[in-house]
Amino acid sequence: MLGRAWKETRNRLYHRYYDPELSFAANIENRPDGITADHWKRFLDYRNSKETQDKCKKNAENRSKQLYTHTGGSKSLARLGEEESERQGRIVSRGELYLLTHKKTNGSYIHDAARAIGERIEAIEQGDESSRLLSHNDSLAQALGRERPGRVRGMGLGPTSSQVFGMNSNQQSNGFEREETQRVLLELQAELAAEKLKRKAVEDEVAAEKTKRQAVEDEVAAEKTKRQAMEDEVAAGKVRMQAMESALICLLQGQGRKLPSDVATWMTAVSNRRTFRVDHRFPDRGGFKSPLNIVTLILGFAAVVPAVLKTAAKSYNHPLIGDA
Repeated sequence: MLGRAWKETRNRLYHRYYDPELSFAANIENRPDGITADHWKRFLDYRNSKETQDKCKKNAENRSKQLYTHTGGSKSLARLGEEESERQGRIVSRGELYLLTHKKTNGSYIHDAARAIGERIEAIEQGDESSRLLSHNDSLAQALGRERPGRVRGMGLGPTSSQVFGMNSNQQSNGFEREETQRVLLELQAELAAEKLKRKAVEDEVAAEKTKRQAVEDEVAAEKTKRQAMEDEVAAGKVRMQAMESALICLLQGQGRKLPSDVATWMTAVSNRRTFRVDHRFPDRGGFKSPLNIVTLILGFAAVVPAVLKTAAKSYNHPLIGDA
């Protein structure tokens, strides 16, 4: 504020008391009250120097190209913001103040550049209510870019970035970038953790399926071993039965007589049973007798053979067989 007042005072004194039509000596004499001739001379030397004239010309050109001029008149942006906040009963955002000071009385924007910025501010604030709060990333900062050191847009002359935000603009920008980087990092870490959990679930499912398949294979192998043992038992029983049958036939028929009727009937039954197919426990292995039938035949032989041998020994006086 003090710097601006001093600047405006110097400019006012120069244009009021300096006359380019007068000589340099006459302009020194035509000085404001309270200012010595030496001070006024140095001031005129500074204002009339080529360096200062070039700077003034450049500043005038820049002002003519300025896009962020406002329609607030002589009131500062700080005063306009206070009045608008009081009128609405709430604190207006920097973005809202920009819209207010860059439109004409008919509601249209003062130029196309202001319209583009204003529309962007409106879109930002509609999409994010928090952008209305004063910060280094509010709606105005997002629309116009980061703050420059030394001033804060929309706050009038005087306030600096460090005073408003508690740190300089570069630090704020760097802090925002760090926050964004941290956010992206956390998202990537969450995605990685989810991917690991998903992969672990798949691996567990594969391991469970492998264990289940191994159990089925073990069960099939055990069933196969059990079936093979039963088939071996059936084959061994068949061999024993055939040997006993052959021995009995040779023994009885060697005497030149027919078999007793009861023995012949039993042997016929044995012969017929040999043609039986297996029961429901062996549906795919035709030609084998079930273990139950084999056991029945063996037990039958065990019960009949001693009696037959005893009868034969008594009837035919076989020299090799004595009394049982």
